[in-house]
Amino acid sequence: MSTDTQEHCMPAGPGAEHDRLADFVGTWKATVTMWMGPGEPMVSTGKMVNTMDLGGRYLREEYTGDPNDGPFPEFIGRGYWGFNDARGKYEGFWIDNASNQMGIERGDFDPKTKSWEMKGESVMPGAGPMTKRSVITLVNDNEHTMEMFFTGPDGNEMKCMHIKYLRA
Repeated sequence: MSTDTQEHCMPAGPGAEHDRLADFVGTWKATVTMWMGPGEPMVSTGKMVNTMDLGGRYLREEYTGDPNDGPFPEFIGRGYWGFNDARGKYEGFWIDNASNQMGIERGDFDPKTKSWEMKGESVMPGAGPMTKRSVITLVNDNEHTMEMFFTGPDGNEMKCMHIKYLRA
């Protein structure tokens, strides 16, 4: 193998795109508002603990919901989020104990709004395939938000979740 080929196969070190994710490191109190249909939204709370992992390449997310009487009484979730320098996109995935799907998203950072717009796909039981759009916004050093939208087969986008994170 030539040196040229070896250099192309070597992973790049973390860069400025990865450094942006460090703003999310820490322990956060979350207030989750979820719309599961017509009527009033469901509101729950929990804690997100974020750390940088694998040499600063990925943000590791560990969520534990506070016990509640809702449909997810002991909600837990895990995610990873990073920058794929080969694609030039942020990528992330999320898993939790409320489904058997791996949520995978890809998107871009907008420095003017300090936000990421991530897009993916999901299959909703009874509704079929849907496109998913998430907007993660850094409000300041001690607050960020995540909004999630789904677009169904009818082409209409609906907001299904808003999470407000405050540094604990």
